[in-house]
Amino acid sequence: MTQLTEEMFQIFDQPEFSFKKIKMQHSEAEVAELKDKFKGVWQTWKTVNQAVAQNLPTGKFAKVHVESWTNGWNLRDHYWASYRLQDLADANPCVGVMLDKKQLQVYLMFQHYQSENRKITPEQYNELLADIPSWSKQIDLQNWYIWNGEMSSEFDDHTKLSDYLKQTDIQKQFKSELSDATFLVGKFVFRDQQHDVNIVINY
Repeated sequence: MTQLTEEMFQIFDQPEFSFKKIKMQHSEAEVAELKDKFKGVWQTWKTVNQAVAQNLPTGKFAKVHVESWTNGWNLRDHYWASYRLQDLADANPCVGVMLDKKQLQVYLMFQHYQSENRKITPEQYNELLADIPSWSKQIDLQNWYIWNGEMSSEFDDHTKLSDYLKQTDIQKQFKSELSDATFLVGKFVFRDQQHDVNIVINY
């Protein structure tokens, strides 16, 4: 069992993520130490996601995708992984899991990256918004949020799902602002709640 720790959030407090700029400001030893820290947290992140994938129903999910800790030119300012149903392995919708300096997020999203090679349009995906009220009756709404993928950054404060469900004016405004964008809905564990979360890994 691995606990979500302060160190896992802390590495993203980094003021600079560009390797070029980091090398200008730090010695080779300091750069190497920084890389080791990022790799160490990322390795835990990767192991956790692989363990989660192994515990999902056999044959129902496609292989989990765990994004690398670097894009070649920069350190990541968050770690991300995605899960897709086997039947929707080549579709845009997925469950994203993201760790950044503020929170751990698990959310339903429409991945616009490489959309031309995938199926299901943003319009088809946004039709799921109509199912949110009935679906939400099955969950504890605490720490669930809903947001517009085009209008919000991962570090913004999002609309509580409970507020969205209770207030029709929020729903109307949210739907009117979607336009060509897509919605995201998910549950967060915030940095100050880290000690309440254990991540189970079966080795």
